[in-house]
This record gives sequence, structure tokens and C-alpha cells, in this order.
Amino acid sequence: MKHLVIIGGGFAGFWSAMSAVRQSRELGKANDLKITVINKDNYLTNRPRLYESNLDTVRIDLQPLLTPLGINLVTGLVTGIQPQEQTIAVKKDAEDLTMHYDYLIVAAGSRLKQPEIPGNHLIHNVDQFESADNLHKHIAQLAAGGFKGEGAKTVVVVGGGLTGLEAATGLQEIADKYSTEKLQVILIDRQPELAIGYSNEAREYINEVLMNSNISLRPGTLPVKVDEDYAYLSNGEKIATKTVIWTAGLEASPLNKFLNGNKDNMNRLEVDEHFKLPSYANISVTGDAALSKPSDGVYATMSCQYSLFQGKWSGHNAVVDIFGGEKLPYKQSTYVTCVDLGPQRAMFTRGWDRQLQVTEDAGKKIKMEINTVWVVPSPDPEANVAAAAPADPAF
Repeated sequence: MKHLVIIGGGFAGFWSAMSAVRQSRELGKANDLKITVINKDNYLTNRPRLYESNLDTVRIDLQPLLTPLGINLVTGLVTGIQPQEQTIAVKKDAEDLTMHYDYLIVAAGSRLKQPEIPGNHLIHNVDQFESADNLHKHIAQLAAGGFKGEGAKTVVVVGGGLTGLEAATGLQEIADKYSTEKLQVILIDRQPELAIGYSNEAREYINEVLMNSNISLRPGTLPVKVDEDYAYLSNGEKIATKTVIWTAGLEASPLNKFLNGNKDNMNRLEVDEHFKLPSYANISVTGDAALSKPSDGVYATMSCQYSLFQGKWSGHNAVVDIFGGEKLPYKQSTYVTCVDLGPQRAMFTRGWDRQLQVTEDAGKKIKMEINTVWVVPSPDPEANVAAAAPADPAF
């Protein structure tokens, strides 16, 4: 019996497990393979939805999707990887466990890169479920106090990328759950212009939406200090605020430090076209933890758009590595973005130059479908196994 261990129960880890089940069946080796998924909790968290005003449906219980397939779910934190011994250290509740593997898939994801500035412990984010939930509680507390005091109704959002735009334009919907007061939102980005990676037409649309949403912009600066009453910017400005939300910058899982290989400036480990880590015969890295080139010589971004499909390749190829067969090179030839921009507004772009395709209500419908249908596993475990075949997705 071979033991395949997958670190991470997010999009990449979940679909690695589904693909491994599928391929082990294809090879007639299902009874010879034990699959264990290690995740910090029982949930697949739909991180792209953590900016939303309703968090009740952003997490999916993994147990009903894994247990019927014979996959073992261990809830705990991986604290170390020992490749020479083929073991990993896991902290489960108050217990320290050592787990042996024959093959390891690291799908440990990414995390927000925390700013190293005074007062960073006061800064909110929407990177994990717990932090998004804490932001909701914070706004509810301010609303319960009537948003009284200087800066109580002012929210500073740092980062003008996709997450920052969605957080900034979605904040009023969160506040509306608790109060009729209107927030003043200030969006800060270190770049001299907002949404610099988008096409001119897309940027014009973003700026039009922000202006109509009464969101103020502060380009070319960043906070250098935060306290309970103010955000202090590098341009010398001091903004009265009780709420600062940071969305700028991601880094791959710190577990990558236990593995040898080339790393980029986001701590991602470079892998080959099969998600194999070249230094090891039995370790793959996938999803946000991996630096991979799916097509056109362009590296994949950290996003569920890539992670869920990468998992399908890494699970397949891991099983082939264990039992033999044909490994498949990763292919993903299309790139799209869909940015939520508040009530009844979103934009859909296509290509690495992010050419604007769809906006307004039609864009919102696409965004809702992506968030609630396209990236969500089926409640039927066997349907997920059937959907786990590696194939270049068509968007």
C-alpha cells in the first residue's frame, strides 16, 4: 500500500485528491493507494469570495466529499517536512504527530504578505475566513456604536489589485447589514495609477465605477504607520480612520522553506511541466505554492483559476509517478479575470493584457456564476472524480 499525502485542502489540494482517485482507478490501483489530505480545518474555503457581505456560503465541508471516496482528512497544521525521512510533522490540537509518505503533494497555498509597519496588528484583511469574519465583527461593532468619533465611517483599503477593488466596492454592502450610515472609502495603491495591469478601456471603466461609488483614490503612496485613530501615509498625509484593510501582496506557504529548489520573489517553488520538484523523486508542488508555466512562456498567477486545474494535473501525475504510466504536461492556454465592483457591477476581461469584454449587470452575472458554480465542487463525490481529468480548460 502506497501512501499519497496532500498538504492543503484548498482548490489545488482538493482537486489533486480527486484526480489521484480517478487515476488510481484508471490504473486498477485504487486498493493499493491510501490518500490523506491534511488541512487546517474541515473546510475548502472559497477565498475569492471573502470580500462578500455574506460569509455563510463561502466554505464547503470537505468530509462529505472525501470520506465516501476513502480519502482520509486530517485536520491540523503541518509544521515541517523532512524529505530525507519522507515524513511530515503535524500539530493536531495539542498533539504532535509524525506522518510518513511515499509521495507528497504540497498544495499549501499562499497567504497575504503582512506589512512590517508600526500598528500592523490593527490592520484587517480578507485573506482567510477568520480574518474576513473579524472584519465583519469590527464593522458591526462600529455600527452598534453609531459610527461615532472621527474616522469611524472612514475605511482605508490598501492595494489596488483585484482583491483591493472588490473589497473597496463591497464594503458598503457589509455596512448595510448593520446600519443605514454611508461609509467613506479611500483606496490606496503604491503605483502612480490604479489598475496598471489592465487595458486602457478596463482602467477607464474601473475609475468610472470608483468615482460613481464615491471612493477616493490615493495613488503613489502607502501607509507607513497605523494606530487606533489614524493611518499615516508615506506622502505625509494623515487619515482619520478606525478601519484599515490590507490587500497588497501574496507569498507562497512558508512550508516551501523545507524544500530545495528555485524560488521567485513570492517564495513559489519552480516546478517542471508535471509539477515535479526537480530535487526530489517523490515530491510535487502545485497551486499557489508552485511556480509553473502553463502556456506561452507566462507564469501562472496565484488564483483559483489556475489552482483548481493544476490540482487535476498534479494528482494524475503523482499517481503515475507511483505506479507507472503516462505523465501529462500541464496545459492552460487561456487567461481571464472577473472583478466584482459592487452592486450590479463587475467586469470580465480576457488575455494577459486584460482586454475588457463584459461590464455592468452582465459582468455581475458572470462573476456570480464563477463564484457559485464554476469553482465550486459538486456535492456528489463521484461527479468530482469524473470532473478531475486533466484537460486544457476553455473559458
